[in-house]
Amino acid sequence: MKLIDKLAWIEIRDGKILSTRSKGRTKYYIPGGKREAGETDFQALYREIQEELSINLI
Repeated sequence: MKLIDKLAWIEIRDGKILSTRSKGRTKYYIPGGKREAGETDFQALYREIQEELSINLI
């Protein structure tokens, strides 16, 4: 069995989950992805969120 290390950012406000979808698509997804070698949780999420949503986490 191969271990896959993935992280996701789940934001819940007022009982609603923040999600996104790609332009021209109908399905929503939770932002996140696979950790690269040597990355911390924050580094991996920061990079994935920046790549997928074009925003920087603070």
